[in-house]
Amino acid sequence: MSKKVGLTAAFAILVTLAPTQLIAGGLADRDRLHSEFAALADAHPGRVGICVQDETSPPICVNGEQRFSLQSVMKVIVAAAVMKAADERRIALEDRVTIRREDLSVNIQPIADIVAERGAFETSVGDLVRRAVVESDSAATDVLISHLGGVEAVQAFLDEAGLRGIRIDRTERELQTETDGLTWTPEFVFPERLEQAREEVSDAKRQTAFEAYLKDPRDTATPRDMVGFLHRLATGQLLSASSTAHLLEVMNGTVTFPDRLRAGAPSGWTIGHKTGTSQTRNGVNGVTNDVGILTAPDGGRVAVAAFVAESRAGKDERAATIAAAARAIAAAYE
Repeated sequence: MSKKVGLTAAFAILVTLAPTQLIAGGLADRDRLHSEFAALADAHPGRVGICVQDETSPPICVNGEQRFSLQSVMKVIVAAAVMKAADERRIALEDRVTIRREDLSVNIQPIADIVAERGAFETSVGDLVRRAVVESDSAATDVLISHLGGVEAVQAFLDEAGLRGIRIDRTERELQTETDGLTWTPEFVFPERLEQAREEVSDAKRQTAFEAYLKDPRDTATPRDMVGFLHRLATGQLLSASSTAHLLEVMNGTVTFPDRLRAGAPSGWTIGHKTGTSQTRNGVNGVTNDVGILTAPDGGRVAVAAFVAESRAGKDERAATIAAAARAIAAAYE
């Protein structure tokens, strides 16, 4: 037997003995999935935008070009901007940050309780990233934005990535007070003063501010661009391999609103996600969101962005619409 034939035979044996590598699947019957998304949108008493993309195919969208308010979904974008800065060695996750009363924000901010008890809270940039995404902490988010150099730095990160359909224009404290017909002032770091100011705004002014918010292009995204952001994150095109793995792990720990995408993920699937919710005025909810990355049992990843805006449905029905989208995605995966 020649040496060449012997090597060929040996190689064949090695191939036979080597474990077979599983190839991740993708979304099948794309027309049917689009029809299911369209049916969800048509049945809901509000405006619905859904976009989904697997690792290798173009996105499937309903109302994918319309703009929807991000609300706290912006926090995962801020987190990604921080991770990009870490990749470029402009920031380190180990950097120490001290948060004091004047650094606080509004609404959901568990850090405020720590500051109230201790007078100040020293932590790391990495811990703030986790708190911003997992707990939706607005104080953590606004401190990170400041650490980056302002919302302009976050927008620059998006623009450089070619994600021009996503806008980050205001901090959490600016957005949330403007939606109530107020302008942010430093005294609002004291919750009782913010609540007093809110009570002093007439119902008519608050309604006008809310209606203006619904039409405002600032701090919005299209479902298509939002799923593009998630797809690029999931496939390692947005951040370094280590930063991608870290942010996906953080997203997997999200605890807010498990009745949305997480509720629609079947057994064996995992999800890393970020939710967002606005106030409801006169029976109309501004927006209810959930965006994330679904991971199938075979390891394949699917990015999804689901937005429900100007809805007259209750919170359970809004959540059910988003959960139904996740179920439809999983059912279409092969």
